[in-house]
Amino acid sequence: MVTNTLTGFGTLDIPVPALLAYRKARAAALAHRYHEALEHFDEALAQPDLPGAFRARTLEQRGDCHGCLGNYDAARRSGEEALSLYEDPVGRARAYVLLGEVAEANGRLDEATTQFDRALGEATGSGDLLSLGRAQHGLGVVQRRRGYADRSTNHLTQALAIFRQLGNAREQGRALTSLALTHLDRGEFQQSITAYQEALRIFDTLDEKWAAIPALNGLGACYQSLFDVTAAYRTHQQAYRLAQGLEAAGMMPAICRNLGVDLMELDRAVDARAYLEQSLEDARRLGRLDLVALALYELTRLGLREGDLPAAERSLDDLTGAADALAADRFGALVAFARGELRYAQGRPAEAAIALQEAALSAQTALDRGTLWKLHAALSHMAADPQIARVHLHIATDFIRQTIEPLQDPNLKHGFLQAAPVAAVLARAGIDPAGL
Repeated sequence: MVTNTLTGFGTLDIPVPALLAYRKARAAALAHRYHEALEHFDEALAQPDLPGAFRARTLEQRGDCHGCLGNYDAARRSGEEALSLYEDPVGRARAYVLLGEVAEANGRLDEATTQFDRALGEATGSGDLLSLGRAQHGLGVVQRRRGYADRSTNHLTQALAIFRQLGNAREQGRALTSLALTHLDRGEFQQSITAYQEALRIFDTLDEKWAAIPALNGLGACYQSLFDVTAAYRTHQQAYRLAQGLEAAGMMPAICRNLGVDLMELDRAVDARAYLEQSLEDARRLGRLDLVALALYELTRLGLREGDLPAAERSLDDLTGAADALAADRFGALVAFARGELRYAQGRPAEAAIALQEAALSAQTALDRGTLWKLHAALSHMAADPQIARVHLHIATDFIRQTIEPLQDPNLKHGFLQAAPVAAVLARAGIDPAGL
């Protein structure tokens, strides 16, 4: 046995082989070599006569590695065993955060909320600011996924303030990435771009490639929404290469979906379908029903673009089932929007108009501006009453103005206004893009 005072375990008597294996595991985990880290953590846990606090911390770290690899059941088991061993509130707070992050990643949002609330209680009582910030961060992510952007922003802003107080750069970058995604979900593209770029500067300084992956993916999605498809594709390729190199399986569904959308816009339908189907397969394997629904939405759009209406109908049927299970306005609105466009393409304009009106009813607080202007542009085409058509066209142009007014990059603004779908709406409204 050795009395350890160097690795955060106080004066615990830890067997030398266990301590050496733990140190190797931590070094591998910090380098994102998670499979190697798991081997060393298991080696440490196999040693006899381990102090409870050491065993708990090792289990917690092992659970985090499993979570990064998308092994959510294994991560949950490690977290629960660690929680059963921790006797101090700081340790329990960390274990609750781990369990909350695993539940959120696996789509169990009610469970995630419960675990993060428990972490808040333990962290507040013990003054553990790091766990307090991570719990606030987790709650912000959950609220965003539920469609409550204001609540999400509140939690994430509190988390960011705590991490800045602590001087923890990595957690600041992660909070900024989550804030950026909340802004993106609302169609606040400039705020999203600014937050993503700040996060990427932090990750570049830290040489933190793993955390940079979702920031790159989100930044590419901003460019995608603003029709800078070349920049979007380049950024998403960078995220994809990093995720492949670091075996970031949990991030692949979102990246592959974005690459599929980029390639769709570049008129490379075969390649687009391959990425979208890969996104769908990975999302199903990980149990991420929200990502399943988003992949199916894009596959429906791809079927429409290719004129393959039966394929679009099949994707829409699957999307409807996923959206019903999710029971969230955002996905209900996407289903109705896709159904309206498909029915219009099938020569069924009355059904199309009903579906698009249904989408509009649930879309105002659930969809971003980048989708809302397209929805109202479609409604302006399909409305039988010219006065109602003009109202929808006016709403569409208003959302376009809200999109471009905050943009700081004149080239990004110009490219958006010149994009064919945007230019067509402005031309119908008699608006000169040069005046915007």
